[in-house]
Amino acid sequence: MSEVTVRNMRESDFDDAARICRVAFGTFLNLPNSETPADREYVSTRWRADPTGAFVAERDGEILGSNLATHWGSFAFFGPLTIRPDYWNQGIAQKLLGPTMDLFDAWGVSHAGLFTFAHSVKHVALYHKFGFWPRFLTALMFKPVQPEPGAHYRKFSELGESERASALASCRELTGAILDGLDVSLEISSVHRQKLGEVVLLDNAFAVCHCGTGTEGGADGCYIKFAAVRPGPGMETTFATLLHCCESLAAERGLTKMEAGVNLARGAAYRTLLRHGYRTAMQGVAMQKPDRQAHNRPDVFVIDDWR
Repeated sequence: MSEVTVRNMRESDFDDAARICRVAFGTFLNLPNSETPADREYVSTRWRADPTGAFVAERDGEILGSNLATHWGSFAFFGPLTIRPDYWNQGIAQKLLGPTMDLFDAWGVSHAGLFTFAHSVKHVALYHKFGFWPRFLTALMFKPVQPEPGAHYRKFSELGESERASALASCRELTGAILDGLDVSLEISSVHRQKLGEVVLLDNAFAVCHCGTGTEGGADGCYIKFAAVRPGPGMETTFATLLHCCESLAAERGLTKMEAGVNLARGAAYRTLLRHGYRTAMQGVAMQKPDRQAHNRPDVFVIDDWR
């Protein structure tokens, strides 16, 4: 039998990689049929956002696992990193992480992170080997869609070409004020290009939302993948308004569930989500490299969970 090798993912790998992702998480979470629901899509959408960040491990032409890296300017994260359950504990995850770390170096990121299961000693120990250290918990939060009237916001999809360029520049400047070099332009452009949802725009805030089946939101879901408020007076009020607008977007699209992940180091943001009816369904831990805060700080109003 030949050695396991790692290469960049190809479009022809999507079905195998997506199936392994579902089975791996379903097995780890002890779901009855050992497979998570197939209404959420992570593999093809992230590959189309940036094919350079997607890797597969294979042996004799058979896909055994994959890893997906996301580049947000000076910050990057990876995941989902998934291996076929019958190949667990055979060092394949480490083989996938090697080129992922090389890619982070090539991107020149100053900070990197990941989300993993807080109770899994095995996962935490694996990521230690690559310089990642556990910090605060990340809450994965949900609420039913219950919009209130009066939400006023702009939609990225409805802007003209020059307006979109200006909006991207404004979003880049906003995130850079939170963490030097943080830039989710690729995320915004990918959602728009692939029609995965919408980008909600306010004067001092924005949110990138995945909506429905075939996205990270899943059936009937609006997933706030990233949201940020410009630092300064009135941040909490603006954040509450942004949540209100995202919920109105979900209602407009006929969706019934809101989902958002927040690092608990961002205490004010977390408390605001609780006040708006969000409740935690699952918690993981954010592991970071180097062992510093980055944008996981009490004064930051940001939604993201690095899954």
